[in-house]
Amino acid sequence: MTSSSSREARLEALFEKSPDIIAIHDADGVIRDVNERMCDELGYTESELIGKRVWELDPTVEPSEAKSFWTDLSTETPRRFEGELERKDGSTFSIEVHLIRLDLDGNDRFVAMDRNITDQQKREATLRQQNERLDRFSSVVSHDLRNPLQVAEGRLTLLKEECDSEHIEDIERALGRMDALIEDLLTLAQEGDTAMEREPVALAALVETCWATVATQNASLTIETDQTVYADRDQLQQLFENLMRNAVEHGGDDVTITVGELDNGFYIADDGEGIPEGDMTAVFDAGYSTATNGTGFGLHIVEQIVERHGWEITAIESQTGGVRFEISELS
Repeated sequence: MTSSSSREARLEALFEKSPDIIAIHDADGVIRDVNERMCDELGYTESELIGKRVWELDPTVEPSEAKSFWTDLSTETPRRFEGELERKDGSTFSIEVHLIRLDLDGNDRFVAMDRNITDQQKREATLRQQNERLDRFSSVVSHDLRNPLQVAEGRLTLLKEECDSEHIEDIERALGRMDALIEDLLTLAQEGDTAMEREPVALAALVETCWATVATQNASLTIETDQTVYADRDQLQQLFENLMRNAVEHGGDDVTITVGELDNGFYIADDGEGIPEGDMTAVFDAGYSTATNGTGFGLHIVEQIVERHGWEITAIESQTGGVRFEISELS
């Protein structure tokens, strides 16, 4: 059985060597004890900190409100909030505070465990700015580009009724590629905005659904798995649809596509022309495509979906000389 003195020694070691800033104060806000980390972070000695009031170190604290808050705080009920700490040199940094009220040797005390969250706030601010830019980008793509494209497609339809020109097919192909680019760019811009909603997904049924929605020409499908995976259904459908389109674009209208099972995942393979050996990794780069009508974003989107699930994707040569994409390490 551990002795009382041994437990106290361990608690004292945890207090002094904690990576968090720890201060203990009373109901009047007077600091009674601090750990080494607080001294190091603020540039004070222990004796300089003890006796100070909490609001002398945290400029966001209003004394009367703080005292009322401490009075109403239940014992041994942790509370979390944010504040600031001011160093001896006058500089400040943001903190996340975890406060708990305890009875320490018969004394009413408040233990504040503070963590510097300046870097976290910077990352969050950067992410907000990126999301705002993506929102603006999505708006431009979906409206400012799509509207004139629809006008061009409508005019092309009228032109086809009026005359028969060898150039119409090329124009139609170019407009189709522009439409595909817009769809892929919107998918990339919106990726990550939607929360992951994982659920058990039967692969065979999902693959059949994807096959019915993709223009597969004379391609054929073989399903060699009855496994169920835990994934976001919509994103997994996007993954398979993109891989199927990729197989048809690069393997030809009569390509055979096979979906099968791995020990720790699944694969989709085709018997097309395959990928040059040196490009097996580059195929996932944004803009990479060897097909004249490819956007170069399909496999990049697939990689993002895989990464969001905590999986890994690898491109290798299939047994029939085409390409095989293996998605493994399901979490």
